[in-house]
Order: sequence, then C-alpha cells, then structure tokens
Amino acid sequence: MKNYKATDPEMIQAQEDLSKLSNLSNRVISNDKDLFQELITIQSKLCEISAIKANFMQRYEDILDEQYQIETKLAVFQHEMLHSFELVFRYYKTKKKGFK
Repeated sequence: MKNYKATDPEMIQAQEDLSKLSNLSNRVISNDKDLFQELITIQSKLCEISAIKANFMQRYEDILDEQYQIETKLAVFQHEMLHSFELVFRYYKTKKKGFK
C-alpha cells in the first residue's frame, strides 16, 4: 500500500475534487437563470464523459490491434523456430555421430 503525502499529485487532485463536491450542496435553483446554468453544467459534463469514453475506446482499439500484431509476430517466430529445429534434427540424423 502506498503512503501518500499531502504534496503528491493524487492528494492534490483528491483535495480539489473534494472541494468541488462539498460546494455542490450549497447550490440552489431559484430562477430560470439558475436552471439554465444547471442544464449547461449537465450538458458540459455529458460532453466530457463522451470525450473520455471515446478516448478510452480508441486506446482500447489500439491495444487490441497491437495485441493482434504481437500474436502474429510470435506465430511467425514459432514457425521459424520449428523449421530451424527440423533442419537441425535432419542434419543431426544424417550425421549419425552427433555434434562435435
């Protein structure tokens, strides 16, 4: 378990988030202007959530693509190694004396 210090970026961000959350209970809608401000806040948060999801999905697709490329490369390496082993085995078999 990591011991956090007050100066760690995670702790600073946590304090900022906590401060934002504690201020939420002080807000009240008392007129149309307040209502529209809250609706604007909701809309902007939904846009931020969509951007975060889109970014995550792009990174996820990149990871899947990279995984496919790595698996293909490993399959090629495995085939090359098996072919090399077969060549070594044939050479060893024809020599009948083994390696010197």
